[in-house]
Amino acid sequence: MATKRSDDMKKENNLEIERKFLLKNIPNFKESVKKIIIHQIYVDVDGKINRYRMSEDVDSSIVNPNRVYHVCNKKSLSPGVFEEIESEISKDVFDSMLKKEHRSILKTRHVYEHGGLKWEIDVYHDMKLVMLEVELEDINQPITIPEVIEEQMIVEVTGQRVFSNYNLSTESK
Repeated sequence: MATKRSDDMKKENNLEIERKFLLKNIPNFKESVKKIIIHQIYVDVDGKINRYRMSEDVDSSIVNPNRVYHVCNKKSLSPGVFEEIESEISKDVFDSMLKKEHRSILKTRHVYEHGGLKWEIDVYHDMKLVMLEVELEDINQPITIPEVIEEQMIVEVTGQRVFSNYNLSTESK
């Protein structure tokens, strides 16, 4: 009988497991990194806060941008461990949510792949803030932080709600 891989079980259970760190600046990467613009809005739908996201590759064409839209319901299970139910939506659905009262955040994500992990550095557009998230198989998984990132590290903030994207977002109408 074959055993299920940990990432397959994470997907089945809709788990997102991540550690989060506060950085001084964007690391000075020698290699190229993928850059993504992310616009997230948070809308109360029937008493639950849903996250709606538009993401676009920075390197995509202006004429034909590579934009993707998602809705997500995320629930904290323990520090750094979340249940996340996400599905793709249309641009029209995203645009209709923009017309409602919502909170929003705009950031550029720099994705650096190293040591078999994706190190996602978010630079927030409306505030001087740089955050790092690294998704893991298990919250206690040992990690070796790349030197280029470690040079910019201030402190780990995993589980500190003040640094959640929702709490960092601002109200819009």
